[in-house]
Amino acid sequence: MAGSGSWRRRVNRMSTSAVALALCGCLLLAGRATAADGSDGFTESTTLAEYLRAAERLSPSISGARSGHEAALAGVERVGWLPDPTVSYGHYFEEVETRVGPQTHRVGVRQRLPWFGKLFVARDAAGERAAAASERLRATRLDVAAGVTRAFADYAYLAEAVSVTKERHVLLASLEEVTRTRYATGEASYGELMKAQISAARVEDALASIRGRRAPASSGLAAAVGLSDDAMLPWPNAIPDASVPVTSGALELLEERGPDILALEHEVEAARHGRRLAGQAFVPDLTLGVDYIATDDARMPVDESGKDALIGTASVSVPLWFGKHTAAVRQAEAVLEAMERQVEQLTHDLRAEVRRSVFELEDTARKVVLYRDRLIPAAVQSVEATEASYRAGGADFDALVAAHEVALEFELALARARADLLVNTAELARLTGDDGHESDGDRDDDGSTPRRE
Repeated sequence: MAGSGSWRRRVNRMSTSAVALALCGCLLLAGRATAADGSDGFTESTTLAEYLRAAERLSPSISGARSGHEAALAGVERVGWLPDPTVSYGHYFEEVETRVGPQTHRVGVRQRLPWFGKLFVARDAAGERAAAASERLRATRLDVAAGVTRAFADYAYLAEAVSVTKERHVLLASLEEVTRTRYATGEASYGELMKAQISAARVEDALASIRGRRAPASSGLAAAVGLSDDAMLPWPNAIPDASVPVTSGALELLEERGPDILALEHEVEAARHGRRLAGQAFVPDLTLGVDYIATDDARMPVDESGKDALIGTASVSVPLWFGKHTAAVRQAEAVLEAMERQVEQLTHDLRAEVRRSVFELEDTARKVVLYRDRLIPAAVQSVEATEASYRAGGADFDALVAAHEVALEFELALARARADLLVNTAELARLTGDDGHESDGDRDDDGSTPRRE
């Protein structure tokens, strides 16, 4: 981070006592002790992309949605077949005498043939439901990816906050030593020395509070990935730089790729097929069959004695109960109407969410540029000027502490904005169905700012 090296050089110039160096060493060792090795093979160098790939394997939400998709695909294979044929057997307890001999038993086979088009409509409806399940699986993956990104960004920001606050504590401890030396020579008042000690104690308390938030943040990331929430994951090494998308076509991308809208649209198409299928209930189905009648030899010698009989049969169903079929059509129409209204409302809601997400993303990107390019460089210059004036006796201790705190708080605000930008990008990708955002985490090898130690 810009200005970090100059702050360390100032610390080295101002550190006139071994006490400050010992304090710095103790704090660094304490930080290392808290950054214990993570479970499940995760380390400090584990990137966001690796956490996302782990979530693909471990997330119960993705596993459940994948099973639902597989069930819908199996449903497509199940629908569209002819009904199972029926086989009947009849035994004549009293044989029926005929010219060629007595009939003893009969075997029949029946096959119902739904009217042409019914099976195709049912299969098309199942195919639309499978397509909806596929979109729901994609939506679940995007939801999980956004959740992992949010949890990782918060955890990475917390690591950066620990580092920044630790540096602030080291600076204030060094300033306390300088003030103590100046007090011993009469150049500083006792009040300035007390202010230095109070400032150092307040920052030390803030550092302890931030470190105490590690366990909840780690549990949040572990739960998002699909691990046990009591797993203590290692500190992330960096806040990945977000690959900010072009937001001008976000609404068009929502219409084309938004998984929530597409899933519901497929359900609407399935409901339309269901309406057609309900209307075809008024059309009769045809049943074809064959009966075989076994005949024993005739008691008297005749031509064709014992000849078995073979009978072809045909029957049609009679859709007599019009009230039942009419009610089924009304039900299908009502379901279709309700789902069309759901698509309409969902589209309005998601368009509003996309607009809000675009605003937040652009506003956060603006803040990143503001802090990185203007506020932090100006704060560093203010620290340098105030420190020079303090050494020359022209500035009081409060002004020097305030200048250091403002510079470090700006750096903390930049880290928060970078983390928020990463979250905003993932949220917009979740809404618009842009699956490509999942690879952004690969960029932190050369596209992110490592956390300072």
